[in-house]
Amino acid sequence: MSDIVNWTSYLFAISILVALLGGLGLFGYAVQKGWLLQQMTGLRQLGGTDRRLKLRETLVIDPRRRVVILQADGEEHVVLLGAERETILSTGAAKPVSAAALRDTLEGSA
Repeated sequence: MSDIVNWTSYLFAISILVALLGGLGLFGYAVQKGWLLQQMTGLRQLGGTDRRLKLRETLVIDPRRRVVILQADGEEHVVLLGAERETILSTGAAKPVSAAALRDTLEGSA
C-alpha cells in the first residue's frame, strides 16, 4: 500500500515540475515575441517596424556633457546634452546613408 502512495506522490511531483517548466517556456516565448512588453507598457515590439527617431552618432565631451546626432523625419539635429539642460546646436536635412555603411550595419546585426 505504501508503494502506491509513493508512486502517486512521485508522479504528482513530476507533473507539477513539467507544468512549471512549460509555463516558464511559454513566458520566455511571450517575452521574446514582445507580447508582454506590449501588454504591460503599451510599447511596440523590440524589432520590426521602422522608427522615426534614430541616434546616428554620439561624442562624449566630458563626464557631464555629450553631443549627439539625432535623425527625425528626414532631418538631423545636433544636440548638446548636459547635466542641467539640452541645447540644439544645429538642424539640417539628413544625409543619405551610403550603400557600404548600410551593408556594414546589416552585416553587424546578423
